[in-house]
Amino acid sequence: MSHKNLIYLLVLALILIFVPVTNAEVSVRPLSLRLKVAPGNSGSSALTIHNRGEDPSRVQLRVADWWRTPEGNLQILPPGSREKSAADWIVFSPSDFRIEADQRVEINVEVSVPEGVTGDHWSMLLVTEEPLNSENSSGMQVSVGYAVKILVENPNAVDEDAEITNIKLVKTNPFELNITYTNTGNNYLKTKGSVEIRNLQGETVRSFDIEEFPTLPGEKHRISVQRSEEAEKLDPGQYYAIAIMDFGGDHLIQGGLPIEIPEGEEKTDE
Repeated sequence: MSHKNLIYLLVLALILIFVPVTNAEVSVRPLSLRLKVAPGNSGSSALTIHNRGEDPSRVQLRVADWWRTPEGNLQILPPGSREKSAADWIVFSPSDFRIEADQRVEINVEVSVPEGVTGDHWSMLLVTEEPLNSENSSGMQVSVGYAVKILVENPNAVDEDAEITNIKLVKTNPFELNITYTNTGNNYLKTKGSVEIRNLQGETVRSFDIEEFPTLPGEKHRISVQRSEEAEKLDPGQYYAIAIMDFGGDHLIQGGLPIEIPEGEEKTDE
C-alpha cells in the first residue's frame, strides 16, 4: 500500500467514528445508486439526507473509490485509484451544508460517461455529519460517516463471465468446503448456486444452496459451504464435490473436487 493510500485510510478511520455526545441523528437513503448510462451520455439519481435528531448538523460529501476483499470486507480508497473508477464522472450538489432538526435535503447526483468506455464502473460518496450544537455535550466533536455506493452500468457492453478458481476441502469433521469464485467479465454480476456431494455411483447424497451474492468485474468472492449441526453426516468413503454457479449469463459454470471422508471422521460424535 502506498504512503498516500495509507494516510487516506487513516483519515477515513478517524472520520467514521461514532461517539454518543449529541442528539443529532442524520440518516442517508438510499445507500446505493445504480445508473445505466451509455458512453457519451449522462444520467442522474438522488439521495435524501434527513436530520432525525433535535440539533442542527453540518453535512459534507466527498467522492471515494471502493473495493471488497474475498471475505466481503469493504475497502475505502482514494478517488481515481481503481482502474474502473467512476470518480471523475460524478458531480453532486450540495456538498457542504447545514441541516436543521427534522430537515430533509435532496442531493442530486449526475454521472457523465466519456465516449469509448467499456464495461461497468463504480465509486462511492462518503457522507459525514458533524453536530453544530454542543450545549449538551462534553465539548467533544464527532463525525458520523455513511458510504453510498455508486454503480455505473454500461447498457451497450455486455461481457458477463465468471469462473470457479479454487475449491478446497477445509475439514471433514464437520464437513466444510471453501469455494473461490471470480468475476472474469466486465459487468457487475449477481450469482447464486449450489454444491452437490456425489458418491462414486454418481448419486447426489448431499446438496447445499448458495445464496445470491454480488461481484464487481475482477472481484473474487470466497464462499464457505458446511454441514449444519442438524444435517446427517456423510458415511466414510470417497465422493466428488461439484459447485454449480448461475451468474445470469447464457451458461452455468461449475468446478469439482474429489474428497474422502476417513473412517471415524463424519460418523463420530462431535
